Amino acid sequence: MMLEKDRISSAQMVILGMFAYIGDMALVYPAVMASTAHQDAWITGLISLPLGIGTIFLLVTLCNIDPNKTIIELSRQILGKWLGGAVGLYYLFFYLLAGSTYIREIEDFLCTQIYEGTPGGVIRVMGIFILVYGLRLGLETLGRASQIFFPLFAFFLICLIVLLLPQVRAERLLPMFNTPVPDMVHSVMYGVFYPFGEMCVFLMIYPYVTKSDKINRDIFICICIGALVLNIILILSLTVLGVYFSEHDFYAAYLLARKINIANFLQRIEALMATAWIISTYFKTVLFFYAFVLGAAQFLKLKSYRPLIFPTAFLLYGLSQLIAKNIIFYVKEIPAYWVDWNFTYAFVLPVIMLSVNKIRKILSRGS
Repeated sequence: MMLEKDRISSAQMVILGMFAYIGDMALVYPAVMASTAHQDAWITGLISLPLGIGTIFLLVTLCNIDPNKTIIELSRQILGKWLGGAVGLYYLFFYLLAGSTYIREIEDFLCTQIYEGTPGGVIRVMGIFILVYGLRLGLETLGRASQIFFPLFAFFLICLIVLLLPQVRAERLLPMFNTPVPDMVHSVMYGVFYPFGEMCVFLMIYPYVTKSDKINRDIFICICIGALVLNIILILSLTVLGVYFSEHDFYAAYLLARKINIANFLQRIEALMATAWIISTYFKTVLFFYAFVLGAAQFLKLKSYRPLIFPTAFLLYGLSQLIAKNIIFYVKEIPAYWVDWNFTYAFVLPVIMLSVNKIRKILSRGS
């Protein structure tokens, strides 16, 4: 049942995919990767690229079983009413939890780096208000808005990369291959399932994309560009800030922007990095918000998802506060377990559903 009449183009989906992939990772990716692989983080980042692209291929293959159905409908079709319903609920819980986590990230970042002393609840209310406003306008409007904001986002990122090149010191990457293999593997898991795994949100968006012959190619180009950007930021962090600050400063990319100083004239432009991060994280959060309300409406067999927007907004407000006691808990405790969640939603469950679908096809041919 199609609850959503809006459609987005392939180009809009690609841009939303870039925002969802980079999103909050633009700031926290260096710290997440360096926390386990240290100066070898850039190596594990490169190793994670083909594995991550394989994960995206898995998700696209799952979507193409029936391109007009979301994961809520698809899981019931493949696994049956009860088991498929449980899997659908599992995805819905993740979409809700992820959306509240990104809201909390925005709050913690603004309250600790820019608006010090501002109550976190105020930032949260403002963020949720904009999310609700965007969602009320619909998916098509969000797609068009992403096209408007993308050039600004790309300009800020290019400025960050180009202006930091004079401060790059390649010797900060030495010694290489000094990290134990278990830590390297752990870092590769972060590199694959942190940014790539969260693309499972498009299991709810894909049915509402106007399909073209080149849509699969566009998806993989988008992912490759996003992965390249994140790994460039990671390498810049390691070669400009060094391993220690990359590992211990949760907002290493923001600290990178503060290091820009061209002839003592062009400096203190970290607000550009903050703006780029907020733009991308907004679109990422609103996609998870949308995925939850649409999926909940489909699960409950409602005629529209719009009545669920405001109740979900209040739920996100409370859950974003409960998700972590403080930023220290958020930074130290959540990342280690979040990668397991992403691994489950982006790899384990899709593999199970694809396997069951394949077995059912073989059995149906045999009969």
